[in-house]
Amino acid sequence: MTCSNGETVLADGGPRVSVTYDEPAAIIPTVVDAIAAVDDRSMDDRPTLFDRVEPEAMVALFEHAAATERDIVLEFAIDEHTVVITSEGTISVYRGSPGLERSLE
Repeated sequence: MTCSNGETVLADGGPRVSVTYDEPAAIIPTVVDAIAAVDDRSMDDRPTLFDRVEPEAMVALFEHAAATERDIVLEFAIDEHTVVITSEGTISVYRGSPGLERSLE
């Protein structure tokens, strides 16, 4: 699967998808695509991301981090998924809690 930012979604054999983004404005469509890839189903079948988080605030947070050269990590739950976004340009989506999966890696 290819994300809206042109990156290829790579499922690593588990219920996790990791993708990259080039600029903060690409975070929202990339998160949406990654969540859909974890479940292998369309986002049309579930509530929108906009119903769960404030997308403009997320983008502004990462734009500020880039402008001030700060490293940040944002983690939030949406439905049965946990989304982890880093200022280094990665987005990981886990089915359930990532803590268990991280300890298994």
